[in-house]
Amino acid sequence: MAVQNNNLLTDDVIAKEALRLLKNNLVMSKLVYRSYEKTFGKVGDTISLKLPYRVKAADGRVLVKQPMVDQTIPFKIDKQHHVGLEYTVKDKTLDIQQFSERYLKSAMIQIANLVDLNSALTLKKAFHSSGTPGVRPSKFIDFANAGAKQTTYAVPNDGMRHAVIDPFTCASLSDEVTKLFKESMVEAAYKKGYKGPVSDYGTYESQNLPKHTVGDYSGTPLVAGVIANGNTMTTDGWGNSIASLLTVGDVFTVDGVFGVNPQNYNTTGLLQEFVITEAAASDGSGLSTLTFSPSMNDGTATTTNAAGDTISLKAYQNITALPADNAPISVMGAASTTYEQNYLFHRDAIALAVIDLELPQTAVVKARASDPESGLSLLMTAAYDINEQTEVHRIDVVYGVDLVYPELALRLWGA
Repeated sequence: MAVQNNNLLTDDVIAKEALRLLKNNLVMSKLVYRSYEKTFGKVGDTISLKLPYRVKAADGRVLVKQPMVDQTIPFKIDKQHHVGLEYTVKDKTLDIQQFSERYLKSAMIQIANLVDLNSALTLKKAFHSSGTPGVRPSKFIDFANAGAKQTTYAVPNDGMRHAVIDPFTCASLSDEVTKLFKESMVEAAYKKGYKGPVSDYGTYESQNLPKHTVGDYSGTPLVAGVIANGNTMTTDGWGNSIASLLTVGDVFTVDGVFGVNPQNYNTTGLLQEFVITEAAASDGSGLSTLTFSPSMNDGTATTTNAAGDTISLKAYQNITALPADNAPISVMGAASTTYEQNYLFHRDAIALAVIDLELPQTAVVKARASDPESGLSLLMTAAYDINEQTEVHRIDVVYGVDLVYPELALRLWGA
């Protein structure tokens, strides 16, 4: 329509084309929960997401009331990306396909990769792990074992499980996918990054998955003293005076501390994994306090409500027992070593909210494009340089993303 009748491309047409490119180039961000957009209004907004209530069934004829505990997590709109495109008025006489290829394609691929990267970075909070650090998963059984672990921890298997894997793991799995190939997959093959189903997971390739470098730990770490329910633990036995002892994203287990199935409260028979949420250092005596997720709860944890009443958190039990004094601690991966990370997660593990930026009142050129199907939105504004006869268009995307249910995600260690 830009070529016919010598019409210039309109700003609305350019904005819609930019949005189409953004939507088509997203991979991971298409696989997450997307129902929070209407809750937010502007950059910097924060809401408290209420987690689902959990109850624990009681035995016998006598009624046992279940405490209703409000557990919330903060979710914030705090990310904004933009590109600035400069072109002449003459360029706007191109047809939309030519204009898109020349100016928009590279820009929107950049933004799509940043949104995907930030979505992937949230998965460093995942504590469940599978695979062997240093060994690239390349067989169907590697994914089947990871899926079995997620099922053991009651992650729903409802068609919304996804696996996002790095390119080299994807290459190793290509033979497995070929063996599982069905004609029905042809229709879905147009989706960017889609590689087919593997062990109940729709698998996608992404170059945006962050690798993880393990901390510079050494020594024979042990639990130090009596440990209470919560997300901190005193430890000793580390090497002395190590500044980067453990980094955010490091995963560890404690001997004798097993995970609990959140539905039947039986032990999983698997050591509960914990992920470091604050970088840890050791002092001159090899002591260190670790801060981690999830918080330990052996079934005796409590909280206090607004009225000051003590409320039981028994329904949120996640471990069989608290760590014993001098229990050995094991860190996944060799010290100071970088590993590929692949992630398996249920759709509801990650929340992504993209908001509509307000159209600036003083901008002469302004356009917004929104896609109700995907929830994506972008704003385009422009300024004209009368000396050079060029226009500078700015395209912005504003959003928030976080791992809101880390128990629904799992990292599959790689090479």
